[in-house]
Amino acid sequence: MVFVKDGETVVPGEPLCIQEEFSPGENAALDSRGRVIAKVLGTVSYDKSKRIVDVRPLKTPQLIKVGDQVLAQVRSIQDKIVVVTILSVGDRALKHPKAAIIVPGRGMKEEMKDVVGVGDLVVAQVITQFMGIIGLSIWKPNLGVVLGICDKCLNALTRTRAGLICPKCGEKHKRKIVPFYGNMERIASMLEVMPS
Repeated sequence: MVFVKDGETVVPGEPLCIQEEFSPGENAALDSRGRVIAKVLGTVSYDKSKRIVDVRPLKTPQLIKVGDQVLAQVRSIQDKIVVVTILSVGDRALKHPKAAIIVPGRGMKEEMKDVVGVGDLVVAQVITQFMGIIGLSIWKPNLGVVLGICDKCLNALTRTRAGLICPKCGEKHKRKIVPFYGNMERIASMLEVMPS
């Protein structure tokens, strides 16, 4: 007995058919009563030749994959790694920011605290994904800090010929910056809100 027509929208837990008619496919499961139910909000698709029912999600999850360029905010700096929160992928803001780490570059001699600071916004590239941990790199020329934050007074750092300086307290800072450092229009474009 088919409960829902092909192409109709269903909610999680909604019965689609009985097990004897179609097996559960993608985003479908078998319940204790022998019915195939939807696991996600989506549209039903019955494959009559394979006898499988799938539910195609209405909203596709935001995936982060190796090679993607991301905008992230530095949360903490440890000896060998930097913990960040990914705010956007490409030019799309994430609805649910994700944690990641920036790994040191090969043969890196400087300390991580001389490359980035807590609170900084950085452009990085995804280089690994292993067991839910996202590894980032900032070692290519167009990657690094796009907006630095002063360690002492938390003001945005200004780029000068002498390097990065805090306009409020005058403190000088070391960072690995991008060529477009401080370009607020460019930073804002990286944080465009995703359509819902």
